[in-house]
Amino acid sequence: MTFVKDLSPSEAKYKYVGLSKAFRATLPEKDEIFDIKFQGKIYGMKVNNKDCIMLSQLYDKYQFKEGDTIKIDTSKKVFEMSVE
Repeated sequence: MTFVKDLSPSEAKYKYVGLSKAFRATLPEKDEIFDIKFQGKIYGMKVNNKDCIMLSQLYDKYQFKEGDTIKIDTSKKVFEMSVE
């Protein structure tokens, strides 16, 4: 499954991406760490209690901004995230 979302002004400012209910169901439980590959590096990420993934630790690779398209692919062993 692939999740695609354009970052809202709030998401870009506060460094998170909100997940849809359907996609959220494909991810591990709240606060359980899982791996996401982003720009060639593996990051340990987790979903918080508001069904969001915090992007703060990815800012060393990319400065997210409003309107960026986030894609998360869960079809592989290590989830892959990209931005356009």
